[in-house]
Amino acid sequence: MNGSSSNKRSAEAIREGDTWMDVRILKETLDCTICFEHLTTEIYQCSVGHFVCSSCRDKILDKKCPTCSIKTSFNRCFGMEHVVQSVAFPCSNAKYGCREGHTYYQKERHEQVCTYAPCFCPAPDCSFAGPTSELLDHLSIYHVSPCTDLLDSGTVSLSLEPGIHVLSSRSKTTNYFFLLNMEPEHLGYAISVVCIQPKATEPKFTCNMNYYCSVTGYCQSSSCHIKSSTLSDGLPTDYDFILPKGKVSVGDQTVVMLRITIHEASSVGRSRVQGNGPTSAPLTPFRCCSDDDADILFTP
Repeated sequence: MNGSSSNKRSAEAIREGDTWMDVRILKETLDCTICFEHLTTEIYQCSVGHFVCSSCRDKILDKKCPTCSIKTSFNRCFGMEHVVQSVAFPCSNAKYGCREGHTYYQKERHEQVCTYAPCFCPAPDCSFAGPTSELLDHLSIYHVSPCTDLLDSGTVSLSLEPGIHVLSSRSKTTNYFFLLNMEPEHLGYAISVVCIQPKATEPKFTCNMNYYCSVTGYCQSSSCHIKSSTLSDGLPTDYDFILPKGKVSVGDQTVVMLRITIHEASSVGRSRVQGNGPTSAPLTPFRCCSDDDADILFTP
């Protein structure tokens, strides 16, 4: 049976208007007795009643049931197929707002792309977890984290202080946002950027950061691919941008003005500045630039 027919039957089995009841069932009941994978669209059984999937059935050469060792023929079990197609399992992210139900063998596929999968608050001693939209509100309202709308051009100028800064898209259809973290360390200031989204994937965005100080004449720029994370392990310890001591602070100020551009990445590359923690992030020399091509200013 092809995939389109399977999806059609699945939709028919879970259509609105059907009478439903909540039951408890052992997951093993819906697994193949040979490979222990989920039973899907074509299910066979021996004369005793042991179920096998179509793939395992084609591999049985001696016509003996691997479970009961009886020599038998394996026939389609349309009744069990109907049960597998009719049983709807709630998404594991139901407590975060997902209301979708899927057949047992489709449940994992759905959860791999479910937009309700939780992301986690990076604040110490905070146990909040939820969809990105709720985490965004949590950070801005509960933790009063500074937030900036990312313009359609992808470019924004930021005043960063030690701590986190949120960059969010104006579009309500996106299920991600960006988090910048600035930390003082013995070399100066280390800045990292991460894309917060339900499932950590290969980098889909690149980031260009530019800094220029009109007082010292110091100019620095960096390009990196933005890693994705749910923050389940906390903030990243890799740094994408490091500003040396003596090139940032003037007097008692700790505000850094950066111009940042974020856009979709066409390929995955490595950051020009990397590190493994606050004491090991190496510095990479950058080209010098003049006032004319400075993208941002640090104002003393």
